Amino acid sequence: MKLAFTLLVALTACSGIQPKKESPLVKEGSDVPADCCCKTTPLSNDDKPVFAMTGRLECSTQQGECVGDPQCQREAAGSAQ
Repeated sequence: MKLAFTLLVALTACSGIQPKKESPLVKEGSDVPADCCCKTTPLSNDDKPVFAMTGRLECSTQQGECVGDPQCQREAAGSAQ
């Protein structure tokens, strides 16, 4: 009985819970556009973020992050008035 219980515990411990596979941080493939709506925060007294359509690499070099396109469209509509 002890042997069966020990084997059961060892088998359970070895199989364990399988780790969840992580998805890549950056989407890859041909369906990803080269441009994105880049959100950057300037180093001034104005804490308001700036949204602009730029290339992904340019956005990365400006310490920005690519966000959804509606933010850029909303920013453009707000500045047009």
